[in-house]
Amino acid sequence: MRYNQLLSINADTKTSKGKKYGYLTGILYLAPHKISGRNFCPNASKGCAEACLYSAGRGKFTNVQQARINKSRYFIEHKQEFMANLINSIEKLIRKADRENLIPVVRLNGTSDIAWENIKINNYGYNQSIFELFPAVQFYDYTKSYKRMINTDIKNYHLTFSRSESNDYEIRILNHYEPNVNIAIVFDKLPSTYLGRKVINGDLSDLRSKDDKNVIVGLIAKGDAKKDFSNFVVRGV
Repeated sequence: MRYNQLLSINADTKTSKGKKYGYLTGILYLAPHKISGRNFCPNASKGCAEACLYSAGRGKFTNVQQARINKSRYFIEHKQEFMANLINSIEKLIRKADRENLIPVVRLNGTSDIAWENIKINNYGYNQSIFELFPAVQFYDYTKSYKRMINTDIKNYHLTFSRSESNDYEIRILNHYEPNVNIAIVFDKLPSTYLGRKVINGDLSDLRSKDDKNVIVGLIAKGDAKKDFSNFVVRGV
């Protein structure tokens, strides 16, 4: 199996907003949680799994969901071939960005939470991560993994910690001891401050690596999250 392009480029409303800031976003959408037969979101809570953005936008269509499942199984069954395809897709993104006089940025976990920093690619006899292969490209992701958040220190990989209804303990630790770590929270309506931090509108663009430090990235509930009452969505603040 070979994909002409694994990355979706400006294929959704949020990532396309980056263009007005001078960026071209490539995002990889896989099947989240256990939908593909393997758990691609090991730290997902029940509320997170039920409110996942997998159901938002084009993700509500059966053919789109099946395509993401197919990509996920390709990753599981043919990882090195998948990674070679991903390299090719990123190179295409770079060329497209260059033609359009834009800066390429890549989000690998559009609807997953894979530790890409632990995946080594067999590249001409060298085992390198995708970040090492493209040192000039800015990568970014959200994660619910506290371990990844505090241990991943890669110059061109920006992580934003994501709140759920079951990780308040980690949120309190990060909020108190890690002022440089930004925290993404889904709200029914955006407050001006939360947990003593300024809340920024994370829906204005998906360019998380450009955010100020020590902020709450506020996201408005979308898709199935609108119907969530598990406390995954913070309401009434």
